[in-house]
Amino acid sequence: MTGRHRFSALSIALGALIAYLSVQTVTGQHGLIAFMDLQRREAALAVQRDALMAERDRLEARAARLRNDSLDLDYLDERARATLAAGDPDEIVFIIEPGSS
Repeated sequence: MTGRHRFSALSIALGALIAYLSVQTVTGQHGLIAFMDLQRREAALAVQRDALMAERDRLEARAARLRNDSLDLDYLDERARATLAAGDPDEIVFIIEPGSS
């Protein structure tokens, strides 16, 4: 092989390597597309986490009303009647859901 052919073969090999690495940078397992997908998943999981934390806070507030040190007897009575579907026949019951106005 002459010097010119060797240079041409090296140029082609390096060009192919650069093309391969460029494609992998965009579409590879750790490429830009995978990175953007991870960002979308992270955002969706953050929304789900926030919803679960709000639900946990709501449940903790309900549970706090039933603890011995701060027992809310009206709330206990309300929950017992709602759970057991109990009440006097002449009694009118209004159920007010927390957070609804």
